[in-house]
Amino acid sequence: MPPPPGRSPAEEGDEALGVLRAWIDTVRGDAPWDALLEPTPARGRSLRELTVNVFHPFELLPAAWSSGRFLWHPEDDGSREQRLDSLEDLLVFAGAAADGWQAFLEEGHDGDRDVESPRGLVRFSSLIAFQRWHAAYHYRQLVHVLGAEDRLELEGFALPRDVF
Repeated sequence: MPPPPGRSPAEEGDEALGVLRAWIDTVRGDAPWDALLEPTPARGRSLRELTVNVFHPFELLPAAWSSGRFLWHPEDDGSREQRLDSLEDLLVFAGAAADGWQAFLEEGHDGDRDVESPRGLVRFSSLIAFQRWHAAYHYRQLVHVLGAEDRLELEGFALPRDVF
């Protein structure tokens, strides 16, 4: 499902950062480690795997801006996930990705560019918009599965009515 058009990359990026920070706060406050390892209705993926799936693209986006190549291969998330064997490891991973994304945004990258991706040539702004939407979609699943308090207003994210 494509993200809604018309937003600036900076706005999309800032909102995405808000989702990443809310995700970290939710995991830190409401997630027992065992709950993060259980399969969810999201194609049987655990919340730990969804955390990798959401945060790893934000590790890659700054390099995609400078290189023109977005090298995200979600099929490799399982091996990344397996290296995170404690709540602290997961929070350090997610925090580093969010901090790196924030630093990139603070550098103020103006304009837009084409970027090669596994799905072909796309605009960098479209990558940000999609990853913002993707993070919000899975954030809602995280909140639902954990029975956690929703820390974000998601009205403007154009998410489907169904959580899964």
